[in-house]
Amino acid sequence: MKKFVVYFMLFTYLTSFCEVRQIAKIPILVEHYVKHKMAKHNMSIYAFFKMHYLDKQVKDKDYNEDLSLPFKKHDNFTTFLTLNIPPEKTVIFTQYHSICVDVSSDFSYSEKFYPSVFQKIWEPPKI
Repeated sequence: MKKFVVYFMLFTYLTSFCEVRQIAKIPILVEHYVKHKMAKHNMSIYAFFKMHYLDKQVKDKDYNEDLSLPFKKHDNFTTFLTLNIPPEKTVIFTQYHSICVDVSSDFSYSEKFYPSVFQKIWEPPKI
């Protein structure tokens, strides 16, 4: 399974570039050369490449076939592979200590202000 995934990703990566996709057009190049060879028996491979790649392009009856040859025109094609994986819900655990706040408007003595340890040291005035 890993080998298949590696080959798939490599294939996707390589085919996203136009130069690599041009190599897939080589059978069209061979077929086009055979057609020219059948029309002109004395045509060499050099003459074929010179006519199609080095000389000025002539718009003749097989002009569309000439444009389908490799490295004749750019494809302007890109492949995007995006994987959108939503993040998991994060839970943050924090420890906090509650603070006791007295919100009463009248101040009076209370045990929560002075724990029993402090009562032995200092005793507040009695009312």
